[in-house]
Amino acid sequence: MKMWYQKEAREWTQALPIGNGYMGAMCYGGAGGRFDLSENTCWSGGNQPLPLREGAAESMKKARELLLAGQYSEAEALMKNCTGVKGNYGTQVPMGKLTAAVEAEPLSVYRELDLETGLAMDLLELEGGKVRRESFLSSPDKVMAVRMTAEGRIPDVCLWLEGWSQPSRTQWDAENRRLQVYGRALENIHSDGLTGVSYEILLSYETDGQISWNRRGLIVTGASRLTVLLTAAADMFEKDPGEICRRRLESALKKGYEALRDAHTAEHAGWMNRCTFTMPDTRAELPTDERIRAFAENRGGDDGLIALFFQYGRYLLLNSSRPDSQLPAALQGVWNDDRACRMEWTDDMHLDINTQMNYYLAENTGLGDCAMPLLRWIKEVLVPNGKRMAQGLYGAEGWCAHTVSNAFGWAAPGWYMGWGFGVTCGGWVATHIWEHYLYTGDRVFLEEYYDVLYQSAQFLKDILMEDPETGELVISPSYSPENIFLWEGKPCRLSAGGTFDTTVARTIFRIVREAASVLEKEDGFTASLAETLEKLPPYRIGKHGQLMEWHRDFDEALPDHRHTSHLLSMHPFNAIDPAVSPELADAIRTTLNRRLGDNAEDIVYTNWAGALLITYYARLLDREKAGEFVRPMIAFLSRDNMMITHQGPTTSITGGIYELDGNTGFTAAVAEMLLQSYGGVLRILPAIPDSWKTGAFSGLRAYGGHVVSVSWNEQSVTGSVTAGTDGELLLRCFGAEQQVTVKAGEQVSFAFRRA
Repeated sequence: MKMWYQKEAREWTQALPIGNGYMGAMCYGGAGGRFDLSENTCWSGGNQPLPLREGAAESMKKARELLLAGQYSEAEALMKNCTGVKGNYGTQVPMGKLTAAVEAEPLSVYRELDLETGLAMDLLELEGGKVRRESFLSSPDKVMAVRMTAEGRIPDVCLWLEGWSQPSRTQWDAENRRLQVYGRALENIHSDGLTGVSYEILLSYETDGQISWNRRGLIVTGASRLTVLLTAAADMFEKDPGEICRRRLESALKKGYEALRDAHTAEHAGWMNRCTFTMPDTRAELPTDERIRAFAENRGGDDGLIALFFQYGRYLLLNSSRPDSQLPAALQGVWNDDRACRMEWTDDMHLDINTQMNYYLAENTGLGDCAMPLLRWIKEVLVPNGKRMAQGLYGAEGWCAHTVSNAFGWAAPGWYMGWGFGVTCGGWVATHIWEHYLYTGDRVFLEEYYDVLYQSAQFLKDILMEDPETGELVISPSYSPENIFLWEGKPCRLSAGGTFDTTVARTIFRIVREAASVLEKEDGFTASLAETLEKLPPYRIGKHGQLMEWHRDFDEALPDHRHTSHLLSMHPFNAIDPAVSPELADAIRTTLNRRLGDNAEDIVYTNWAGALLITYYARLLDREKAGEFVRPMIAFLSRDNMMITHQGPTTSITGGIYELDGNTGFTAAVAEMLLQSYGGVLRILPAIPDSWKTGAFSGLRAYGGHVVSVSWNEQSVTGSVTAGTDGELLLRCFGAEQQVTVKAGEQVSFAFRRA
């Protein structure tokens, strides 16, 4: 599980990421020795509990009635008064930069990142010998460590620490061999330029060389070793970030580098080895950047690269979101390229796919505990503002959130009509609570988070309106992220009763009924949901044979649109099972075919949308089609450092911007090709293409906490299930079935022929 290169990084998408769930660094290596530093609480902006325009509630009430009556243009004119007031929304911003540069021109450079241990290393060959630089970010000790060693003496090293573009200053404490940065997370694109957290970065260095000062920083001369320990904190949750930094650093110094390294590698490998996936490495002799290019040019197969990308997605989530992280993974995880935070969309929590996809892989690839920062943030940060928003904008009980949110729990609609009104996005992200329960069976956890689900259902039921034509209960306002339909020749975004919103509501109502039964908390409200579910619109097939996206069979303004939120019914909500509802599965296939028409770049070359194509075809059990969309994710959207980026050429203003969901979505999609467990059936290798001739995985999780391991070749499939609970399991593989009885903790083996 290694990435390796023969040149230093010249740009962010060539640098190698390390992290520990609260802090991240991009390691450039080479003579320059640059590390870009980020921290997940380094945010501009602040809390805005109810950022609404005057008269927003009255406008919303009238607009909802107009939408129900089919007066879409008139309703949208009113809804402009219901958009959120951006104010001090803010964004995550980069924190700083560490430099540990060698003052010599290397003859050669070797860099690597070990995904199992979380160690980044680069080796410089110089005229006087070799210099080794090793770095990691420790989760157990909350420090970053960099050690440089040499055969003999290291050439002069320039060591410096500085804040990013925010106001900051660096202070050198020569007596205690420390550098300290004081800064503010300020910017004026998403906030007023005056509001944001204060942060500190504290660095300690130890060397056998001599230290002097010049205008570039500290100069280390005559050294055979240099060890740097660094930590950082902001005052979003901590009253005194400087004291936090001092305590961490002093504790780390007492332990020493070797003990820190041992603790880090053991902890990191423990997570990564929970789940493995291997296929033949036919191009492992190539540096990773060259290997990606060879894959793109289709110079022979390289299934091992697919397996490496699978593990890389796990690596990136693990290092963005540990169980004790203070915030969930933002759009770029715990790293920040200083580009996404300058775009209109910001480096925040997008709740209309991106945040959810960040965590799609968590439960089934052995990182379920890493979803806890997301679940805590929903409960403790998002819900309080969501309650104010539900009452203040809709006059409804419960809580809601819309398309975007931030570290402070923004719950208002977005500030732009085109994408801001995902009224059920709070319900969507809350379904991760139920997913965690389905994989763990943890009743204590479910009881703790039950009110979040219950109050989401309260809101969604409160905003239902009766369609006068059908008598069905529909959500208004409703939209299909971020798509447009045509009405009387005009483009419209908002309607009533869209499939996306109905699907989320149906899912939340069902979850709350099941959770109430598990916890023996049934009451009048949960009982009433049975009748409500009966009155929701069913899934319908439109005039083109497609799964209808809106309550009416509107024409699409953007046939190749990248969002396919109405297909949540199949994944991840498991409401449409192709084996049970083949006609709806065919409608989904038609929907995808229409999206993949003559001009399909929007959906194929958007990172998270490409991952969804793999996932959908895996759920449709279309092995070859699922495999077909694996290639463009790697060949066209990944950069030299294997980070999968946003659509568009790298020369465009939005092109080549990294988003975590591309990598995590890829891993989640490949996991669906390897194992599916919904509907009471454990599907083994349901969607691997014929070209995946041999391979193996271990540690994939299924609903019920079952752990599955499999190996396969061209003739046969063998494996085992370690049961999480007692019961009967139906195993299905290549058209054959086996019924097995399992007991919690026991392992059952199985074998199938690969037909």
